Amino acid sequence: MAPDPGAADAAAPGARPGAGIALHDLTKQFRIGREVVTALDHVDFAAPEGAFVALLGPSGCGKSTILRILADLETPTSGTALVHGERPEVARRGHQLGIAFQDAALLPWRTVTKNIRLPLEVSGLSKSDAEIHDLIKLVGLEGFTKARPAQLSGGMRQRVAIARALVVDPAVLLLDEPFGALDEMTRQRLNLELQRIWTERSATTLLVTHSVAEAVFLADVVAVMSPRPGRIIEVVKIDLPRPRTPEMMRTPEFHAYGDQLSDLLFRGGIPMSGDDTGDADEGAPST
Repeated sequence: MAPDPGAADAAAPGARPGAGIALHDLTKQFRIGREVVTALDHVDFAAPEGAFVALLGPSGCGKSTILRILADLETPTSGTALVHGERPEVARRGHQLGIAFQDAALLPWRTVTKNIRLPLEVSGLSKSDAEIHDLIKLVGLEGFTKARPAQLSGGMRQRVAIARALVVDPAVLLLDEPFGALDEMTRQRLNLELQRIWTERSATTLLVTHSVAEAVFLADVVAVMSPRPGRIIEVVKIDLPRPRTPEMMRTPEFHAYGDQLSDLLFRGGIPMSGDDTGDADEGAPST
């Protein structure tokens, strides 16, 4: 089924349709030895400025490739990708992109504060100590400003990574399974924190995830991808009120979205790897 652009455009009332993330006829091929592998095949998708979008699909379907193209870390073979109406390289040079990956990739010799300041040093931007303190407070790390990564839990390191992504005040936040390696309880708690941060910062956000429950809990719209070569097979609008709570995950409405997305993922009889469908029936996200 072709994506319904109207579903995505309805995600953020008052937003400019298509002005957030726009992919048109996007194709990406990689050469591995003598073989050419098609990772993405004519992907079309649009989401409005300010939306929270989840990319959901099986391992190897090209979710992270889309994110890396939007982050200007990969170049498409053909087609176009725009963020807030600009090519990714223009948005990157304008410091409009914030990126966090599954590996927090913090510098071990730097404190929390200095790791967060790193993008400012690289880009030549500046922030006052008070602004950095406000950001540390936003991600719930007060009292740990002088701690080094080895002194932090996995969840706390991911909070630092998200703060580092936000320090340049990006218009677009790109998250590549930032909580994928965390235990279930920590992941659910950080999903709540991410929802709060997104509400306060209002950045257009793209989250790559394997978890159905995580996608339903966080997103305005979920773009469901097919196995490789990756295509977007359907866009599902998540019409649940905000703020979303853990209690909401036990409602029939939440389970209905989980069932709908799971049906799309298993369509054609091709199973996802591992426990990619998350844990929607248990009322908590998981990897």
